[in-house]
Amino acid sequence: MELSKNPYLRKSLYLLTLVVLIALFTVLYNNQQAQICEQVQVEIDAPTEKQLITVPIVQDKLEEWYDGGLSGVEKRNLALHEIEENLEAIESVKNAEVSFDLRGVLRISIDQRMPIVRILPNAGKSYYLALDGTAIPVAGSDVARVPVATGRLSTTMITKVYTLCTYVYENEFMDALTEQIFVNKTNDLVIVPKIKNQRIIIGEPEQLEEKFQKLQDFYTYGLNHIGWTKYKTINLKYKNQIVCK
Repeated sequence: MELSKNPYLRKSLYLLTLVVLIALFTVLYNNQQAQICEQVQVEIDAPTEKQLITVPIVQDKLEEWYDGGLSGVEKRNLALHEIEENLEAIESVKNAEVSFDLRGVLRISIDQRMPIVRILPNAGKSYYLALDGTAIPVAGSDVARVPVATGRLSTTMITKVYTLCTYVYENEFMDALTEQIFVNKTNDLVIVPKIKNQRIIIGEPEQLEEKFQKLQDFYTYGLNHIGWTKYKTINLKYKNQIVCK
């Protein structure tokens, strides 16, 4: 008897195939849910010298949140979205992606906020300012190699320090040169470079690209010939001129 001539038999075979497929998918799903977490891999998208959150910090957090960590836990008991939310509650974490593969590897990918300056206020605890403006507590963070800001740090001046540091971060020459940002008694922004006993007076955070280029040219075509430590103060406040002492 031909299958095409027996609709009842044809439908029965279709139904049987469907049942087998459902059973197969159910078995595969249950096997996947029973997969044990064999390893936790953490990747942090930030240069090592600017990492505020590190692999050991993440591991410590997981052990704190999940009573001994996640190794050995079945996938069915891993709330991936909850892990992401917990990680993103950390101030230094901009975004977290968590996935679990068929080999039992839990992968955590972290996009970290980029620190550009560490603020040391006259009162209160120090903190990092990130490129996106987020304040990140020093407590609980690793040490990042960024300029330190000190001096007369009012709220207004911290905003100006932030503006200056965004330009410093984007400028390879200034980023390599800058050790500290200081706000002096006249509320001028002053860069303390890595060159010993020298101060660079910026003034207001205006025309910064022009000021930085003027400084780089001065170092390249001036101080390279007479010595980088000849002057203790390089003043860039004034338009179209550099005043040195």
